Amino acid sequence: MSPGAITLLLSAAREGDASAQEQLFRLVYHDLRRIARRQIGAAARATLSTTGLVHEAYLRLARPGALEQRDREHFFAVAARAMRQIVIGEARRRQRLKRGGGQPLVDLDPDQVRVDEKAGELVALDQALARLEALSPRLAQVVEWRFFGGRTLEEVGQALGLTDRTAKRDWAKARAFLFRELQREGYGL
Repeated sequence: MSPGAITLLLSAAREGDASAQEQLFRLVYHDLRRIARRQIGAAARATLSTTGLVHEAYLRLARPGALEQRDREHFFAVAARAMRQIVIGEARRRQRLKRGGGQPLVDLDPDQVRVDEKAGELVALDQALARLEALSPRLAQVVEWRFFGGRTLEEVGQALGLTDRTAKRDWAKARAFLFRELQREGYGL
């Protein structure tokens, strides 16, 4: 797949071409599944399946006016953010249920129990990432694209116009910040 093909399909989809949107989804489906597997792995096997997460993210991306991505890298960054929001939303929902949430908990399968155990940590990570974004949007973007999007540091650097050395330095700074923030909240990494 040529990187330009995604950009062309994004452009056609923005102009209302429904077939371009379908072609785009078929073209990026395997990459979205890879990102989804990474997201679910970070969530200790959330109650969403990889396929479910990809489809939920696609529904968000396919809404009218949602395909404003400039190119392939931007598209995958937005897709990773959408998946992160879905996983964090699920973690928050599980955390509410764990605290009562007005509903009795019934017979949970092992995957759901693991989400319950990680829900607080995922929410704390999301909050720490929001604080990092307030201080340095670029560092937060490096984390989002690297950790949640599964991109290499080289790919992140290219997408952001950074040298490899700067991308590595930003990744190290961001990790140190998040580590401190999560430790402050009582979570160890």
